This record gives sequence, structure tokens and C-alpha cells, in this order.
Amino acid sequence: MFVRTVNGDVEPGELGFTHCHEHLFVFPTKNTNLPEKLILDSYENTKQEISRYIAGGGGAVLDAQPFGAGRNVSLLKKLSKETDVRIVASTGLHKAVFYKPDFWSFRASVSEIADLFIYEIEEGMYDYDYDEPFRSKTTVRAGAIKIATDKEGLTTYYRKVFDAAVIAHKETGAPILTHTEIPSSGLEQAEYLISNGISREKIIISHMDREIDIDRNIKLIKLGVFLEYDTIARPKYHSDDEEISLIKIMIENGFQSRILIGMDSTRERFISYGGEVGLDYVLAVFAPKLKKSGVSDGHIEMITVKNPQRALSFEQSN
Repeated sequence: MFVRTVNGDVEPGELGFTHCHEHLFVFPTKNTNLPEKLILDSYENTKQEISRYIAGGGGAVLDAQPFGAGRNVSLLKKLSKETDVRIVASTGLHKAVFYKPDFWSFRASVSEIADLFIYEIEEGMYDYDYDEPFRSKTTVRAGAIKIATDKEGLTTYYRKVFDAAVIAHKETGAPILTHTEIPSSGLEQAEYLISNGISREKIIISHMDREIDIDRNIKLIKLGVFLEYDTIARPKYHSDDEEISLIKIMIENGFQSRILIGMDSTRERFISYGGEVGLDYVLAVFAPKLKKSGVSDGHIEMITVKNPQRALSFEQSN
């Protein structure tokens, strides 16, 4: 078992405290429709954010920015080397609205998309290029497959991308991370991946706390997948107290071994970019709130340290 980081494969126990859904660099490209609030294009600003996270006790981050959507592989590697943060980078494809209508993935076949995912996991990811996503190759390998659906769910296009992720997982053993635009799509995603032979232990369904729907969360987590919660310090959705209540109910039902946490941060949230929250918020504020509410140190460690070790490890050696 190993975790594939941008600076090589490591033992799972080397990760430490881990955020399982972040975006560290998002650059504009000719092929994307990225709103300004998502752009993270300053190396020094992102380095400041990561340095604050490391100083607070952070150890690792899963960067969920996939192929062709402004991901900057060289800067992820440089950032990891200069700050000692473990970064798991993602191949995959983001939701369709972020790409221009003529983007490669819309006309590519399942096998072509799968080949891309496998190449980026086994050989190296394509680096940032404003004009051409296939222009610049690196030897920095991806450690996860990021896929998504939007409000329409598993359309023909998204089914094609999911099928490619299934092929790539079976070939490489890499974990699969999904974006859910609405929480109701999490069950559809998980059931589709499981029905196609993906190990439940290698499926991470993100954003399942944007709506506090206990029944939906329990139904999904009973499938044996990981749920990633990142609607923390986001009052437009709900309060931290409501987030804590959700986590406590899941723990009370015995699901603490299936919960992961992140911040899914954007330009509006990173302090170094002028935001108000910061990447160290979970460590500095939210985890102490969890403890004060009655969640044990053991359960907090499980959610933030032990669970990521299992969720982000490869199912097979390569």
C-alpha cells in the first residue's frame, strides 16, 4: 500500500493531518470557463497559505484540480518541496461547465479518456499551458482520479467520463474522488461506480455536507464509501454548529471510519488572496470546536489522519 504524491510514493502513515479536497492552483486557460473567484494564480500567496497550514499541524493535502482545468503541476511539486507538505495531485476531468464547448473531452472516446488518466497516474501529468493542455509533459504522477457530475447527474457525457475512471482505476488502483453539484447525486455516483466493480474503499464522494440531510448521508455511507465534508466556515450554506451536529450524528451511528474533511477552498476563502478563512481553519478553529462539542481526540484523529491514509492509498502496487 502506498500514497502517490507529487514528490513520489510514500507510506500512508507519512501523510499526517490531511485535507482531502482542496484547490491550490487554478490558472485561467483558453479552454476553460473559470470564474474569477476560483482563480488561484500566485505561487507566493498559495505558499503562504500552505505554510500557515503546516505551522498549525497540517501534513498533507489532496489537490482536486484535474486535467485541463488550470492545474499547475510544476508549482505543486515546487510547493511540496519548499514547504514539506505532502500533495496528492489529481488526474481526471472537472464538471463540463468549466470547459469550453470544443474542449477535447467532449469528442474523446471512453478509451481515449481512460488512456489519459492512466498515463497521468503511471507516467506523468501534463503541465499548465494556457493554449494547449497536451503540450507540456512532466514526470510528476497523479495520485487520484477526480470526476464530477452537475445537477443533471450521470448524463451521456458524464457516464463516459465515469466509465473511463473505472478503467483507469482497475488498471492503476488509484482512488476515485467525485464532485457532487447537489448532494442527491452522491448516491447515483457511488452506486454506478460500485456496480462497475470499483472497491468501496477507493471511492470518495465529496461535498455531502452542503445540505444537512442525515438520512441521505447515512444511506450513502452504508454503501461503504468515504464521504468528504468541506462545507466548513461557509455560513451561506449553514453554520459550523450544524456541521458539527452532522459529524456527531454520523459518529453516533458508527460511521467515523468513513468520514473525511477538507475546505474546498477558493480565492474568496484563502487569507493570502484576501479571503477571511484560511487553510488552517480546521486545525485552528473547527477541530477545537469538535472537541469542545464532545467529539473525542481519537475520533478527530481518525477523521483527519487515519481515514485519509486508507482512502488515498492505492489498491495495488504498480
